[in-house]
Amino acid sequence: MSRRNLIWIVVIIAIALMFYRLPRMAAEQDAVARSYGPLVEVDTLIRQNYVEPITDDRLVEGAVRGMMRQLDPYSGYIGPEEMESFRRSTTGRFIGIGVEMGINHGRLTVIAPIEDGPAMRAGLRAGDVILAVDGKLTDDLTVSDVSGLLRGPTGSAVELTIRHRGSEEARDITVARGPVSVHVVKGFRHLGPGRWDYLLERDTGVAYIRVSSFQGNTIDDFDRVLDELRGIGIKALILDLRFNGGGLVSQAIDMVDRFISEGLIVSTVTRRQAVREYRAHREGSFCDARLVVLVNGASASAAEIVAGALQAHGRATVVGSRSFGKGVVQHIIHLRDRSAALRLTVSYYTLPNGRVVHKTPANTATNNWGIIPDVEVVLTDEELEAVQESRRLVDGAVEYPTTQYASGVPATTAPTEPTAPSILVDRQLAKAIDIATR
Repeated sequence: MSRRNLIWIVVIIAIALMFYRLPRMAAEQDAVARSYGPLVEVDTLIRQNYVEPITDDRLVEGAVRGMMRQLDPYSGYIGPEEMESFRRSTTGRFIGIGVEMGINHGRLTVIAPIEDGPAMRAGLRAGDVILAVDGKLTDDLTVSDVSGLLRGPTGSAVELTIRHRGSEEARDITVARGPVSVHVVKGFRHLGPGRWDYLLERDTGVAYIRVSSFQGNTIDDFDRVLDELRGIGIKALILDLRFNGGGLVSQAIDMVDRFISEGLIVSTVTRRQAVREYRAHREGSFCDARLVVLVNGASASAAEIVAGALQAHGRATVVGSRSFGKGVVQHIIHLRDRSAALRLTVSYYTLPNGRVVHKTPANTATNNWGIIPDVEVVLTDEELEAVQESRRLVDGAVEYPTTQYASGVPATTAPTEPTAPSILVDRQLAKAIDIATR
C-alpha cells in the first residue's frame, strides 16, 4: 500500500470517528448548557441591571461557594484571600482557637474542644451549638467556612454566639486566638508540668492513657508512654478517647498498629469503588495488656478509626456511648492557577468489618453508623459537664486542688501524692476499670 493511500485511510477514519462522536458531544454540550445556562443568565442580568456596577468576580466566587455547600458540611472553597492562612494552618504554624466541629441535627456543633486550648479555656464544651461567629450566622455555612472565620493572628479575639448543650439560652463568649496545646497524650494524675502518673491501680496493674487529639507528634508521645508502661509490667490499659475530635488519620493508624500484629486496620472507598487499604505490621506491636477503649458522642474521625478497628479485631472492649459518626477522606485540590482550592470529600473510611463510620443517608436509615460500644454507659448532661470541667482543671492546674470524685462513685485508689490532681472517676471510667480488673 502506498504512503498516499495510507494517509487517506487515516484521514477517513478520523473523519468517521469525528462524525461518530458528534451526537454524543452535542448531547454533552446541551446538558452543560441546560445545567449552567441559568447561572450565566443570572450573572448577565445582575451585571446589566444591579443598582451598583459589578466589576469583580464576587458573583463567580459566590456561585462556587454555593455549589460546595450543596455537598457535605466538610467540603468547602478556599478563596485566594484565604490561601495563605490555610497554608500556614496546615503546617502547624498558624494560630486558632482549638476546636473540632461537625454538623449535628442540622446545626454547627462542637465535637470537642482541644484540651487546654483557647476554646476550652474560654468555656466552650462538647455539644455546644455555634450560632454565629463575630455576628455572622452559621445557619448556611459549612464547617470549612467557619474554620476560615476562626483563623487569625495570635492574640486576636473572635466572638462566638453559642448555646450550651441542654440549654435554650444563647450567650456570647470571646475567645482569644492562640497556640493550641500539642501535649495530647496525658495520664490520670497530674504530677506537674509535663509529668503524669499513668497508673490507676498499682496493685492490679491497670494503666490509663488519655489521648485528646491526633496531631503530628501524638504517636511519638504515645510510644514513650508505652515504653514506660512496659517497664512497669502493666496487666491492663484503659485508652480514653472521649472528647477526642480526631486529627491526623495516619497517627490513628499507627496507634492501632501498636495493638494488633496483622490484618486490615482501615480502608478507604471512593464512589468508583477504588479501595486503599492500611494494614498492621508485626513489628512494634504492644499486644500483652488487656485493652479497654472509652468513647462518647464527642469521639470523632481518627478516634473512631482507633476504637472501631480495635473493636473489629476483638482486641479491645469499647465502653461508653455511640461516637459522633465522622469518617471522611478529604483532598485539597488546587484550581488551575493555584490561587484558590477546593477542600473536597472524596471517600469514606471503612472498618475491617466493612462498616462505614461516617453518618451517611444510607446508614442513618439502618442506625448503623459511628462506633457502637460493646458496653453502653450513657452519662447525663450534668455528668458530661463535670467530666469536662474536671479535665480543664487538671490540665491547667497550677495549685493542685483536692481530688474529687463523681457522686456515688468511690475512688479506686488514693493518689500517690496527696496534692496531685486526678481526673474525675465517672460512671464510664468506673465501668472500664471494672472490666480491666476482671
